[in-house]
Amino acid sequence: MLFKISLSGVKARWKDYLVLFSGMIMASAIFYMFEAIALNNKFVLSTTVGQNAKAVFVFGSILLVMITLVYVFYANNFLMSMRKHDYGLFMMLGAKSKKISSLITLETLVVGLISTVVGTIVGVGLTQLVSGVLVNSLAIPLKHFTPFYLPAVWTTLLLFMVLFVIAGFMNARTFIKTPALQLLRSESLSDWKQPKTSRLVIQAILGIVLLAVGYYAMYDIRHLLVTAIPIGLITIVFGTYFVFNSFFVMLLQWLQRSSFNQKGINSFTIAQLKFRISDYTKILSVVSLLFALALGAITVGVGFQNDIPELANGSNAYAIVNTNPSSKMTKLIDQVDGKTVSNYQQKIAGKTVYYRIDQFKEKPIFYSSFVMKGKDAGTAKVEKSSTTQLANPNSEANRQFKMLQNPTIQGLRVRFVSDATFNQLGQSTNQLQLVRVHDLNGQYHALKAVHAQQKAEMGAQAEALGESFITYTTMKSMFASMEFMGIFLGIAFLAMLASCLMFKILSGADSDKIRFEMLNKIGTRKQTLRKSIRLQILGLFGLPAILGLIDVAFGLQMFIRSGLLYHAYGTFAYSAIGFVVLYLIYFGITVLIYQKIVIPETSTEK
Repeated sequence: MLFKISLSGVKARWKDYLVLFSGMIMASAIFYMFEAIALNNKFVLSTTVGQNAKAVFVFGSILLVMITLVYVFYANNFLMSMRKHDYGLFMMLGAKSKKISSLITLETLVVGLISTVVGTIVGVGLTQLVSGVLVNSLAIPLKHFTPFYLPAVWTTLLLFMVLFVIAGFMNARTFIKTPALQLLRSESLSDWKQPKTSRLVIQAILGIVLLAVGYYAMYDIRHLLVTAIPIGLITIVFGTYFVFNSFFVMLLQWLQRSSFNQKGINSFTIAQLKFRISDYTKILSVVSLLFALALGAITVGVGFQNDIPELANGSNAYAIVNTNPSSKMTKLIDQVDGKTVSNYQQKIAGKTVYYRIDQFKEKPIFYSSFVMKGKDAGTAKVEKSSTTQLANPNSEANRQFKMLQNPTIQGLRVRFVSDATFNQLGQSTNQLQLVRVHDLNGQYHALKAVHAQQKAEMGAQAEALGESFITYTTMKSMFASMEFMGIFLGIAFLAMLASCLMFKILSGADSDKIRFEMLNKIGTRKQTLRKSIRLQILGLFGLPAILGLIDVAFGLQMFIRSGLLYHAYGTFAYSAIGFVVLYLIYFGITVLIYQKIVIPETSTEK
């Protein structure tokens, strides 16, 4: 009978339970997506930084477990906040404490089991979808990766069930020790306690010091090596919490004393934030860390995507090289967009290859090099060569030009002669065709078809050509896993942070509805209510985003100083803009849903 009554209470608040289930499903799905990579040793070790990547994923898993721990226990608190009144009423009606504690434990485990199983299934589907899109759109060749990875399934189920078992026993213990009257009044009670100023100052200083230590550890990765990761992990996690737990409270107190508090219903907005301040500091710390992880991962992934073409162009300026191209090859080259084609005539006499020098004066050949700018950054530089440089056998231009010839003649001497001398040679004339392509990423599929035709016509000798596309494909295979992991995990963390923050804000919407109805009854305009909601939610979205951006700005030093990325901050600027746009979309959706829940449909006439 008691179970039926409890079930009817769940049905009455199915919207709140829907928010709870969706949040927990997303949390377990994202955890599975991360572990599908982290636990796949063959895939992680196949990267160019295999052992280091494994260490990163070990510490990353620890961080994600910490975040998941906070998330699950917050979700559990939300579950109990919905049921405290009901269970308190059962106790007032004479229900035994042991019976209620068993019911609480059962309900917690059922909610956890269903959401975890569904979330794991969703995680497999999301892994398949996201990985498929990335592989096709970015042309990433992956080895040893599978969307369904059984160890990740068991790890996800085991972790979440252990957390929910612990939460269930904690809930039962809490309800047994809490008086029934206090349970009935739980929704009207605030956990706000005026903190001491000295305590806030100490926490603020400690938070800044811990963040500074973490940022320096990532900057000094050349000396600290792998130990920089755990140092940064521990200091930044605790530093973030202390910063939010102190600065957020001090900011609210300062706003209450300022003239801002007197405008409109800002005093109500600030009071709303202070009412749940202890919960907000925890969840904002989690969101800030997820924001940094998501943006950082996407920046690194896109950075690898952008660096590979530059590194390939640093080896040679020409993507396609042909000698006497066939009609089929010509058709395939015509399908490549954004290209520049140069044709040069050649004759082979003995151990010398002759070229018309006037053709190189008319269309100078390009050669490339990778130039370091300072200690930690570099760029590919492509320049036109003069005929003097080209004729010098010791020059870089001459060396790269020789590599562009047919492999059978790459060891022969090269001479550039006048048209008259060239015409006097009795040998047959060949045509050397060099093609520059400005967007290797965008033309990957077209260039891949050209290279396949080269291999069909030339066999293994095609791999000996000095064209940049061969270097591009080689580096693509080397860095593909890193590129994939960065973007894949960035998308996963973005989904989780949005889920965390939306879940936190919307979970309190039902209890806030009463307060907004009271404001409506005293004649507050809907426009004023909407402005208050936008301001409140903007603060909750903006604060973790600011600290997350700072985390990424310092964290990129780890990749720059280790030599993995060359233009990290240029990529960071574009990634941050795109990321913030998506973040604002989540903000807008959260505002609209929250407004729909709390703002009354009809206005009270003044």
